[in-house]
Amino acid sequence: MRVIFNDSIDLGFAVAALITGTVDTSEIADWAARVIDAVKDPPTYIYVMLDMERYHGRGLHDEIGFTPTTGVDSEDEFQYLREIAVHRGRGDSYYLGGKSPVSLGAVRKAYIDNLLKINFGFDVQSLPPLYLGDASRTP
Repeated sequence: MRVIFNDSIDLGFAVAALITGTVDTSEIADWAARVIDAVKDPPTYIYVMLDMERYHGRGLHDEIGFTPTTGVDSEDEFQYLREIAVHRGRGDSYYLGGKSPVSLGAVRKAYIDNLLKINFGFDVQSLPPLYLGDASRTP
């Protein structure tokens, strides 16, 4: 897996993926370890990402020192990350709040899918189909 680290975007995307449940704390720790191995003189906050368990329920802003840019530009894109979390078995259809699957443009969807592949090593297209059950009905 290739490691690319652009401070704010990759860090922010990793945090967004964690917040939405798309990845878990162990995947964040693996990501941080790859960044540390691949980047000359990584920022100190990357070392914080090795132990995300201690930040459960509170933000990283004080440790990081800035609010990273996520690269995720809309609520639909955050919803898409939540849908991927459900695809991966990290929540049931109720986690999506009764919303139907989002319809992202091909470019934005490919962008997010590519960030997940580069940073976390999984291919969204190879995930099982999304089963929404009753959550796909609008209230």
